[in-house]
Amino acid sequence: MRGTQPAPGSPLEEMPDRVLRTGPVPAPVFEGDRLTLDLRLVSPRGTRGPARMHGRVGEVELSAAAGLVPAAGASHLETVGPLRRGVVGAAGWELETSDLIGLFRHRTWAGDSEVALVLPLFAALTERVHARELEASVTAPRSGSGNELFGVREYRPGDPLRRIHWRSSARHGELIVREYEPPGVQTLGILCDPDPPSREAADQIARIAASEAWDCLRAGGRVVLWAPGCEPTRPEESRSIWPLLEWLAKWPLPAGAEVGGDEGPPASLSDAIAVTAADNAAITEALETVRRRGGSVRAWVVGDAELETDTPVQRAGLKWPL
Repeated sequence: MRGTQPAPGSPLEEMPDRVLRTGPVPAPVFEGDRLTLDLRLVSPRGTRGPARMHGRVGEVELSAAAGLVPAAGASHLETVGPLRRGVVGAAGWELETSDLIGLFRHRTWAGDSEVALVLPLFAALTERVHARELEASVTAPRSGSGNELFGVREYRPGDPLRRIHWRSSARHGELIVREYEPPGVQTLGILCDPDPPSREAADQIARIAASEAWDCLRAGGRVVLWAPGCEPTRPEESRSIWPLLEWLAKWPLPAGAEVGGDEGPPASLSDAIAVTAADNAAITEALETVRRRGGSVRAWVVGDAELETDTPVQRAGLKWPL
């Protein structure tokens, strides 16, 4: 990947430099962006040829060829896009080589690989704030010594020994410690539909979830993403927008994928928002659990589905921005 061409309305236009510096390298890729790819043939043993390569990137067939390939290589630039949310893979790539007079021919196949991960679009859903306020708010408080258990993580030098969670340490084969929530910090759980009815509905759910996560983070809170049958995001990922966007880019699980996350969302959620296209018993139960603990709950519904809960509901169609 040589570079990206951001689409109009890309979140990059509104994100503070402080956040962008911690993003994917060489650059984050969002829905609607275009990728510039370098299809390169190299010949380490000196000038050879002819040679031809062809395969797919995403859903696009690409190829490159050269009569002679110098040791420095021969490049062919291609642009693909606009891109949709999810993994952009390279698949079916084949290299055909021959000698100059065509006496010999050789074929080599490459394994499939990931070229890029396309993140969902998002936008602030609350009242817009100035860039200076955004810069100040993205530094969320770190875990403290409060009484609320936030989760567990790997042991780090200097962690108090009394925080070691021995059962988890035995299961993982390394020291694991409890992480406690500093007093007064919001931990927002965003609960996503595990089985959206269409790709378009899934994309919209991901955008709304990302937008709610962004609003919470810029207000100094933490975010946990979860869907029934999926592992939730880890505690150490709750303070940055990038691992949350990556989780949403790969959600929902593809058909046939191994299902995990049977334990449900973390117990430390202070508030919860459901983002769904259909009623789901596990999500409803998670909302009620947070409500019983005194947290605030609400829901987004993409489409016309009715939820079996008295949770306040906002509705959205498939158009973006909302």
